[in-house]
Amino acid sequence: MRLLILLLSMGSVVFYGYALAGMGGFLIGRGRLDYVLFGLFLGTASAIASLLLWRRWLLQMETEMAREMGNGK
Repeated sequence: MRLLILLLSMGSVVFYGYALAGMGGFLIGRGRLDYVLFGLFLGTASAIASLLLWRRWLLQMETEMAREMGNGK
């Protein structure tokens, strides 16, 4: 699960890079609106998915730690 969270987090940076590349193209007259929309949509989706999975993983670790602490007494 941690590897998937890492890949999604890195993917969001890559997709936001696509959005910036599309917007930067407008500075030299060759902007790509599809890159901007593609990057913003997939970057945001990837970031939200990684945050949700990270929260789920943290809750899972918290319950495992509580269970271990309960068995130790």
